[in-house]
Amino acid sequence: MFEIDFFSQSEQAIITLAREKLRQDVEDWEKQIWQFIIDWYNPSITTIQIFTSGSTGTPKQITHSKLAMLNSAAATCTALNLKPGNRALLCLPINKIAGIMMAVRSIHNKMKLVCIKPSTTPFAALPETLNIDFAAFTPMQFYEVIANRTSYNRANKMGKIILGGEDLRLESIHFIRELKSEVYTTFGMTETISHIALKRINGDNPEASFKILPGIHITVDDRSCLVIDAPQLGQPHLVTNDVINLVGNNEFHWLGRADNVINSGGVKIYPEEIERQLLKEVYTPYFIASLPDSKTGERVVLAMETDNLSETEKGRLTSIFGNLEKLNRPKQVLLIPRFITTENGKLKRKESLLNCIETIEFSYKE
Repeated sequence: MFEIDFFSQSEQAIITLAREKLRQDVEDWEKQIWQFIIDWYNPSITTIQIFTSGSTGTPKQITHSKLAMLNSAAATCTALNLKPGNRALLCLPINKIAGIMMAVRSIHNKMKLVCIKPSTTPFAALPETLNIDFAAFTPMQFYEVIANRTSYNRANKMGKIILGGEDLRLESIHFIRELKSEVYTTFGMTETISHIALKRINGDNPEASFKILPGIHITVDDRSCLVIDAPQLGQPHLVTNDVINLVGNNEFHWLGRADNVINSGGVKIYPEEIERQLLKEVYTPYFIASLPDSKTGERVVLAMETDNLSETEKGRLTSIFGNLEKLNRPKQVLLIPRFITTENGKLKRKESLLNCIETIEFSYKE
């Protein structure tokens, strides 16, 4: 663990320190951070190349200007009311957009950046006496607060936390709601330089919809998919595959991905909506998908990360599914020993389905 003080140290002092560190025998993850600092302050380098996560397709390289990245950082710092001198935590890889932007926000806002080796257990590396004002985690990293009371106590002392990468499991939401820290889920992608919207999910009044950051404008196309207007981020007209419901001009409800939509008998079904309905009832990791159906075109199925399902569990699932709308009820459960994910924990749905070892039929009394 080490700290870069963008608050009290000059740019030249930080560059000198970075060069010294690169001459030393430090681990690769630390070298990458110091090299990023040097590249950022190099006036001849005006853009940064970043790879997407690959969660919705093949990873691709995207180029962002430093100016656009600073604009994104400014919007986040304004929305979260972050102050110069605040201590931020970098526990994400510096070669991905989430990690890069934690560094850029610290540079822009003159914060102190605490850097620890990226891992699934970041809280274990933090001293109990270290106060963190702002941190970003993947949901996979944040699951540690459930498993470890010490980690929970450390998270509870943090000022503001943003979570991105995938939907949160129910058990995480329960613990998050009890935290004193301000916790937000994010909406965004590499193309938009990290998030363009935030949603507070704990406190006295958790938010039901995402609120867009300052300077962002949103509309929907004829598919009800989000269209982002953010020229300051290099995206004057970005058409996404995210289906939303607009709430006024500055908020929206996210329904799901258009490329995941299931067409059953001419009715559009959003898997992510069913998944949210099942959060309180199904505890084994799962996701909703579809298979071809001779009558309706596609039928809803539930994929579960397990290699066995007892008769008791089958009966319980039948009861749970029966409370869903008719077309939303899974007709089959697919048993998959292990889901396929990207390196940062995002689920790869289509690839995971290929690992199915057993299919169990479900029927319902009408």
